[in-house]
Amino acid sequence: MKNYALLLLAGLATACNQSAPQTPAAVSSAPAATADTPAATADAPAQTAAPATIDVAKAKELLKQPGTQVLDVRTSPEYMLGHLPQAKNLNVNSDDFAQQVAQLDTSKTYVVYCGSGVRSAKAAEQMAQKGFHHVVNGGGYGDLK
Repeated sequence: MKNYALLLLAGLATACNQSAPQTPAAVSSAPAATADTPAATADAPAQTAAPATIDVAKAKELLKQPGTQVLDVRTSPEYMLGHLPQAKNLNVNSDDFAQQVAQLDTSKTYVVYCGSGVRSAKAAEQMAQKGFHHVVNGGGYGDLK
């Protein structure tokens, strides 16, 4: 049993340490979505912009804002090893991720995080494509905790 636990932890550590390169191409140039971002009107149709990847300080600031929703898009075992207190776990790689996201309120502000920021970028992009206008990639759990 000890060997299985060590193997699981080693696998999770490897998965969590896969980091996206921090080049201008890896970080969205789109402004961070905030609760005061104007909604689309009949005169100006909604545009699907790439969700912003924000730095740790801005993410922590946004996490303190009332009403901010926090999504941990790692696997259940990763989530059980530690997560932000207010985080809801939705595994971005699960077959039913789209159905779970469809149950969320598109008008709320979301900070999405994973192990390093790669999966959360993927999840935030999928959410933006589904009509979420206030979603940002908060990066990795290790930096946010």
